[in-house]
Amino acid sequence: MSELFVVAAVQWAPEALNPAAGADKAAAAIREASAGGAKLVVFPECWLQGYPYWSGLKPSSDEYQACRRLSFEASIQIDSPVLKPVLEAAKDCQCTVVLGVQERSGGTLFCTLLYISPDGDILGSQRKLIPTQAERLVWGRGDGSDIRAYETPVCRLGGLNCFEHQMATARLALCSLNVEVHAAAWPGHAFLNPIIDASTRHLAHENACFVVVAREIMSADRLSSELPVSEENAGHWHAQGGSAIIAPGGMYLVEPVYDEETIIMAEINLADISVHKWFFDGTGHYSRPDVFQLHWDKRPKPAVAVIDHQIPVRKDD
Repeated sequence: MSELFVVAAVQWAPEALNPAAGADKAAAAIREASAGGAKLVVFPECWLQGYPYWSGLKPSSDEYQACRRLSFEASIQIDSPVLKPVLEAAKDCQCTVVLGVQERSGGTLFCTLLYISPDGDILGSQRKLIPTQAERLVWGRGDGSDIRAYETPVCRLGGLNCFEHQMATARLALCSLNVEVHAAAWPGHAFLNPIIDASTRHLAHENACFVVVAREIMSADRLSSELPVSEENAGHWHAQGGSAIIAPGGMYLVEPVYDEETIIMAEINLADISVHKWFFDGTGHYSRPDVFQLHWDKRPKPAVAVIDHQIPVRKDD
């Protein structure tokens, strides 16, 4: 494993509620980032179908209900053939990819991070633990069984979606997994700028890891005519980006970039991690499990757990 490599955050507008077009666009972004030398490419939260900016509308409105229906129809399963262009691009470019998608399981939607290997295989997926505010009418809650770190050819990789970064327990859980590069997937709301600055730089210090912050550009004029958008609600779709790359300790390698579609990149050196772990290792030498201890239940938690008791058959029957 090389300690020096290039990481990238994709700050492009998504193809809202069109996963097929989104997959083609994601593949193009991967190829462009790879041409710049990137070996790890990170996309924003729910980027494949676009973040549900419409969720801030009045739920009883016709506009909200139309978007809700289209959002359900645009959701995919993790093994969907729609993802084929993304998997092929990852393989062709030998890139590890973290892609935000809207996953459907039965009648429930999830905000999910998809981890893809440079061989074009799906390493795993991670559902957002708690949707935030209006998102709770859109997405279900993950059960925490899928949070893990992935060994890739370039680094030990993990990540979180949006306000999961405010969950101290989630950050501590990732610290225990010795994540070297953290994929921080967010939407592009302007009001989040100071929150993201504070929480991602703190995570880079607290977990002594590199953080790739991926946020999207969006506006109502980029939407398909199929989506009903009234003039009074057009502002809900405004997203200004703010992607960044942060070194262990919290210093920016690339400061947040706003108001332009771009792919930001930086070369990182994993050797820089050790000095920061020397100062602070939250689940190592700087932990006090005799005073504070996190209990993490990683068991899957299905709504229906089937215990199938087999009735033995008598030999003389």
